Amino acid sequence: MTAATRISPSDEYDAFAPFYDAFTAGSDYEAWTANVLEVAAALGFHGSTLLDLACGTGKSFIPFAERGYEVTGCDVSAAMLAEAARKAPEARLVHADVRELGALGSFDLVTCFDDSLNYLPDEGDLARALAGVAANLSPDGLALFDLNTLLAYRTAFARDSVAERDGTLFAWSGGSADDAPAGCSAEAAIDVFVPRGDGLYERVSSRHVQRHFPRQAVEALLAGAGLDCLSVHGVLEDGRLEPELDEARHPKALYAARHAKGGDVP
Repeated sequence: MTAATRISPSDEYDAFAPFYDAFTAGSDYEAWTANVLEVAAALGFHGSTLLDLACGTGKSFIPFAERGYEVTGCDVSAAMLAEAARKAPEARLVHADVRELGALGSFDLVTCFDDSLNYLPDEGDLARALAGVAANLSPDGLALFDLNTLLAYRTAFARDSVAERDGTLFAWSGGSADDAPAGCSAEAAIDVFVPRGDGLYERVSSRHVQRHFPRQAVEALLAGAGLDCLSVHGVLEDGRLEPELDEARHPKALYAARHAKGGDVP
């Protein structure tokens, strides 16, 4: 059995990229997209250009592309982007950190899903990411992003589990606690065991460190980026949305924001 350990944010997903789609096979991105666009429509959203931050292998933006959106995807992992390019060669893909986006365009919709923003180590980093969202959001555009709640760090990140996908084993080891405090840092390790064909397995390990961002802090950071928080929905385990977030019941929160009225729009 051979082993490879990845620790830095980009390296951990470079290592995990070949297995990401299998690991997330239980996630219904089509239903999630429909739910998200229902929220957007209720907020009066109209548009056709999408910037999908931390787009990974493209699973988060492909349902938008299939609905006719002109897609730009961005990710810090070159290997994840390579997977996305293979599946969606028509998409524009950018290798960049969400904290250092620069001017990529003016987009009707800016998204960031799969708790990607929780990988940012502190509120200063989240503030930089939200500033980048604002800088790339069209004057009447809408930003939609999700974050893990405290419930996620007291449950999924505090437990161990094993899953099998087509002969490949995924072992999740949570390093958090069931009484983790608000604003906590939480860690989980994922070991992937890939059959080599000789009765042995190759092991690929990655370490995932996230931070919990309380709602009050997120709304303050949005305001600091010149964005109005329009709604915060609670996300159930199956991806269904409820209109009011309850961090004791919902493992994720979906935030919707747009440029503050009277604010300066890039």
